[in-house]
Amino acid sequence: VLPYFAVEAGKKGHMNQTLYWIAGCFVLITVPISVLGIVQHLVNWYMPQVQKFVVRILFMVPIFSIQSWFSLFFHSASPYLTAIRELYEAFVLSSFVYYIIELSGGEDQLANKLRMKDPKLGHHGCLVRSQCGNWQMGRPFLLNCKYGVLQFVFFKIVTTIVVIILHSQDAFHKGEWGWNSSYMYLAIIMNVSIGYALYCLVTLYLATKDELKEWNPIWKFLCIKGIIFATFWQNFLIQVLYSVGVIQGFGDWDAAMVADGLPAFLICIEMLGFAVLHLYAFPHTDYLHYLQRHEQSFNNNGGGSLLSSPFRGRRMGRGNDNNTETLFLFDQDNNVVNDSSIDTEYQPPTVRQLDRPMSVSRALVSTVNPSETLSDIARMGGSVVVGGDGSSAGRGGNGERGSRRGGSPLSDGEVIFSLDQAEGI
Repeated sequence: VLPYFAVEAGKKGHMNQTLYWIAGCFVLITVPISVLGIVQHLVNWYMPQVQKFVVRILFMVPIFSIQSWFSLFFHSASPYLTAIRELYEAFVLSSFVYYIIELSGGEDQLANKLRMKDPKLGHHGCLVRSQCGNWQMGRPFLLNCKYGVLQFVFFKIVTTIVVIILHSQDAFHKGEWGWNSSYMYLAIIMNVSIGYALYCLVTLYLATKDELKEWNPIWKFLCIKGIIFATFWQNFLIQVLYSVGVIQGFGDWDAAMVADGLPAFLICIEMLGFAVLHLYAFPHTDYLHYLQRHEQSFNNNGGGSLLSSPFRGRRMGRGNDNNTETLFLFDQDNNVVNDSSIDTEYQPPTVRQLDRPMSVSRALVSTVNPSETLSDIARMGGSVVVGGDGSSAGRGGNGERGSRRGGSPLSDGEVIFSLDQAEGI
């Protein structure tokens, strides 16, 4: 039906309706694919601390698709619909950082792993080093990467609210460049912010890719980078082309309507590819209980299944000519006992798993609650200085630094911790 409507609208010269129905064809294919992946996670909620971030990421595709589709038809409401997408975009980017941290066993474990990394990973080029200095590996490196992404979340929320207010006063016009243009200043701020966030995200990925290699981190990273960063600069490039006169009117749309509608139309098409990619990059089978994962892999390979005993599992596999048997031994904590007969490919989980999946309703509630993001953004404004030797310092009323443990003034190796983390130390 939708292709028929698109053809009929094209014959009548109604380009807005033509693009709307064509985009609708892609949306009606994209949304069911994305919903399938989301439902598979919700009914197999074995890793709540990890999967809540995965589902937030997966929701990005249907939200982007539906919002862009509605923007093509409800043109006057497009700025407000776009604001919803941009707020969720910032929410997802922060969720991806927390996702990496949880896969690594949490902040403490990841900080310990980063402490053993090559110090060169914390070194920067001249531009970043002049503003931030080099980052000490360990918790300082992790916090700098995390807060580098969260600053984008903060600026995205603020600028989105500002754009809505300015648009309601008819004081915001996309593609206008000039000293009196609010668009120019907001565009500069957001390009610097998103560029630094991308830099921090890439830096964190390069430092953790070895620990996360079993989770296909490159595909997950490309999904986030493609949807958030590529669509942002795609929209920015279209506005630049409009401002220099490259984009012209088309059909019953003038140049301004084309500049606003083209990004939405492209997003509707692009989300179909990301929906398929998400099924590969974020499969629910990665988060099943580890006993079930091995039983499933054994059955897929034509073998038997793990026995019900929590301390011993046995796999029966068939080789080319002979039957082979591999013995798995588990201790009381379901960890593999170090034995020469044990399958070396098995890795005990580093993320807490439930024996039974959580209910769908509780899974959804944990997904929509952005408590960790709001908490960390609040901590960004309440930090103290902690030296590389473990001593912490705060500023007294006279503005001088005083050591909490009576140490000497901090050296150039000082690092920033949040107040709660410093008090914990």
